[in-house]
Amino acid sequence: MWNYYNPVEIIFGEKKFSSIESILENKKYIIVTHPEDIFKQYSDQLSNSPNPPLMIMTDVQPNPDYLDILTLLNKFSSIAQEVDHILAIGGGSVIDTAKALAAFKGDQTLLTDFIRNNQKPHVVDPISILAVPTTSGTSSELTCWATIWDKEKKKKFSLAHHSLYPLKAIIDPAIMLNKPRELTISTGLDALSHSMESIWNINANPISATHGIAGSKLIIENLPLLVEDLQNIKLRSNVARACIHAGLAFSNTKTAIAHNISYPITINHGVQHGIACSFSLPIVLRSMEGVNQEAESRLQKIFNDTINNSASKLESMLRKLNVPLNLNELQINKNEWDQIISDAFMGERGKNFLGNIDNFNKSVKVSNFFNS
Repeated sequence: MWNYYNPVEIIFGEKKFSSIESILENKKYIIVTHPEDIFKQYSDQLSNSPNPPLMIMTDVQPNPDYLDILTLLNKFSSIAQEVDHILAIGGGSVIDTAKALAAFKGDQTLLTDFIRNNQKPHVVDPISILAVPTTSGTSSELTCWATIWDKEKKKKFSLAHHSLYPLKAIIDPAIMLNKPRELTISTGLDALSHSMESIWNINANPISATHGIAGSKLIIENLPLLVEDLQNIKLRSNVARACIHAGLAFSNTKTAIAHNISYPITINHGVQHGIACSFSLPIVLRSMEGVNQEAESRLQKIFNDTINNSASKLESMLRKLNVPLNLNELQINKNEWDQIISDAFMGERGKNFLGNIDNFNKSVKVSNFFNS
């Protein structure tokens, strides 16, 4: 028995950003975005419309931090009660920040209670979110959670509530064309990890698995081509579709062991999230051989090959994208790695994993992960 749920309306296609003005007609809203000119053109377009935003917030940081969001909540508090929608234009950090603003509505105490006082997040009737992703990676536009970091305490938190699904996701591949190569790689690999993590997951169901397989295949087939042809709108569209499949998959399962491994590597070593959660995918994939027949069958459909051969093919793809594939390249020592793995299997996301630590460690050795 299983259930599947995702309430987000998806509006997909080139030039679909133009539909925003009609969606926002007679609504009071703010914009959350980045300060760079590539984003400013979209906020300027709305500022010059008949219904301009009440406020534009541009001081959003990558991997949004507790202290940064405190500042934004204080700024937002003066108008929070007037706002009908928060329009998030940007990547996962922007959309996650918008969710924090929507949930806490300018109340800094609620954020502090959640992050610093270990209380469950108090979320009641949050402000609705309109999400315009400018990258294909996090799928935050299709999930009900947001990642908030406490860099001072070196901790990562997931703000999760069923009412934090965005109202609409406007996905326009045309506004993703100018993204640089490294960002395209890291965000694309984040979508791949979401797709695969949804398959070797205790919460997987037939619908999520179908999306997970489709998302994985689209990334593997299109991302290596896209990074060599960044202005190709067809490839951008295919990777954007992959990200939708990934979001529809892991919005119901959450992530698993590869993500739990990634968090300390990002916070302690500054490795980009998409890289940190994807370098271990071949290891995890290889460790699934013989563990769960249903999951193994689904994973084999990605490459149409055996688990072991599929893992080798995935390693080859990641190597071509310059992803670090051993401890030396990650600049992590063996003792730290052992602690990361021990903690990862004990963590919430690690417990979502269908596999086990013994098979994982065997796969690490087979993968030559300890060799330089």
